[in-house]
Amino acid sequence: MNKDGLYSLWVLVVFFEMYWLYSVIDRNIPATFVVTLIAVTLTLGAVGLKLFGKSDDEKK
Repeated sequence: MNKDGLYSLWVLVVFFEMYWLYSVIDRNIPATFVVTLIAVTLTLGAVGLKLFGKSDDEKK
């Protein structure tokens, strides 16, 4: 998968997690786990895209 596809997948996962956080906050349940999961997803996604993602320009 190229870098653009990985970026799109990463953004989709982050949006899903943000929606999940919004739903957890509405129910007055502690949101610590969800916030931690979002932070880990952002960090690992950014590092993974930087290290392993190849853009279309780099393939040529």
